[in-house]
Amino acid sequence: MLRAPFALIWNFLKILLHGIKLFFFWLGHILTRKKRKWIRVKLTPRQAFGPAVGLAAYFQDKRSFLELREDIQILADDPRIEGVIVTADSLATGPARTADLRALIDQLRTGGKSIVFHTHSITGRDYELACAADHVLMTPGGRLYLFGQRFDQYFAAPLLERLGVAAQFVHIGPFKAAAHRFIKAEGTPPLRLMMGQLLDSLSTIREETLIKSRSLSALSLEDTFSRMPLDDRQALVRNLIDARIQRPLVDRWIKEGADFQDTIPPRAIDPAEESEEEKLRNDAPNIAVTTAKDYLSSHPGSFHWTPLFRRPPSIVTMDLSGMIVMPDMEIPGQSAATIDPQEVLPVLLSLARDRRVGAVVLHINSPGGSALASELLWDGIRRLRRQKPTIAYCSDVAASGGYYMAVAADRIICQPNSITGSIGVIAGKFAFPGALEKLGIANESFQRHETGLFESLAEPLSEKVLDNLRYDARSFYRQFLRRVGEARQLPRRRLHRYARGRVYSGVDAHRRHLVDHLGGFDDAVELARTMAELPDSAELSYRPHRKVNFPALLRKSAATTLLPEPINELRFLHALAKHDPMLALMPFRLQDLET
Repeated sequence: MLRAPFALIWNFLKILLHGIKLFFFWLGHILTRKKRKWIRVKLTPRQAFGPAVGLAAYFQDKRSFLELREDIQILADDPRIEGVIVTADSLATGPARTADLRALIDQLRTGGKSIVFHTHSITGRDYELACAADHVLMTPGGRLYLFGQRFDQYFAAPLLERLGVAAQFVHIGPFKAAAHRFIKAEGTPPLRLMMGQLLDSLSTIREETLIKSRSLSALSLEDTFSRMPLDDRQALVRNLIDARIQRPLVDRWIKEGADFQDTIPPRAIDPAEESEEEKLRNDAPNIAVTTAKDYLSSHPGSFHWTPLFRRPPSIVTMDLSGMIVMPDMEIPGQSAATIDPQEVLPVLLSLARDRRVGAVVLHINSPGGSALASELLWDGIRRLRRQKPTIAYCSDVAASGGYYMAVAADRIICQPNSITGSIGVIAGKFAFPGALEKLGIANESFQRHETGLFESLAEPLSEKVLDNLRYDARSFYRQFLRRVGEARQLPRRRLHRYARGRVYSGVDAHRRHLVDHLGGFDDAVELARTMAELPDSAELSYRPHRKVNFPALLRKSAATTLLPEPINELRFLHALAKHDPMLALMPFRLQDLET
């Protein structure tokens, strides 16, 4: 009862502020009613999923995906806006994030907006995003780098042998090749088969998207791939772009349409001396282009009444992105984003207990990591699922430990070109006997049992201890299969055929019933709303789990490395194996997919 009077006062103040903002917004609209209103939206690289909170907010000056999603919803519903100019350069987003951004552009087009996409030069997935617009413009002198997709696998076993480094890893499943680069000199037939089929699947999805979006034929697209890179003139001739325009002139191009000429506007002349063509051009309605930030800062938005007694349940989304690690572990040379059970589990527990939470959408973007940490997170999500409908949205990659987490949810949804699967286990360690000898470092060891070799950096594992490790890895693999089999209702023999460490595209995983639905983040939110029987007015909120402090920011900013890729990978796997020799990790990293 104490809440009601305070809620009434708060609602009165909100109505007053909303009314003032609405008055000035409409006043500005009336004063500019004769101008066609266009909004400029700038997409930035390395876009975070959710807004930063606390100290991290001072270091994040870019709009997150969730904030951009809210902005697009407002722009799409505003009838005063005629069109949107999207500018982007070198986004290099993952496949699923690109598809989600395409969905936002589609939402604008569904709202009746004309979309113009401008770029200086453009690459593969960025071009997929550009093709969602009505018009694709490129700066004169720009280039189109639409190369065919490619995966690179590097094998450093000969290098490590020369350095005196002993890499010992057990792989459960012929496709579980995360450590093959350190123990083999070349790829195995299963690895080549898996990567070839994954490449075919992802390439087919991309080509179908481009053919449909740009009205191209399969033959012309294949010929285009063979002629890359293309300059702006060649891209225009091949219908890959619609015009060659400098970015400052995009406003004029929209205003003048087919009459546009890339020339300096003529100086003012006597109206009597104007030609008919010049009169028509000058009489064309002016356009007013405003940045999304400026427009939305003055936009009143929709009014939300604060309930007098209790807030209605909402949908909460949580970002589980990065490497899965045990507590207080830092990954050298990797992204600062990690998934630590010590940080995540308390938030999952609070979501389960919070009566204001009606459903949860977990945004999973992880290649895996520690097997034990994956099990702890699986258990936390399973407990949450018992209290609230829980949807796992598998973004760019949700493989191995990332997929392990996802199977604990009620439903799994991913994009057709998401990367998932990799049901398997690797285990092992690194030792540096030859390296110590070359450095002139002698070693003397004292141990009671042979299994003490697990803790040694100076000596590799004996065959007996290696057999123990194989048995332990098979035990965890059986547990992995059991978790997936119970969640997906797949017979063990059939599931084992799909597992063995094999990685799939989202569409292939869906065919094998490893995921429930193909779709984007908005589809996951709608599915959660339906399962929880929430109204359309139910809000979507974001719940972070990362604890950011100033010393951690300093450490992560200093963690960049200039070491060669094989050595950097060695440091990365060594750090993981040192803390937990049992890993659920996919056989490659996401940047191998960038073109």
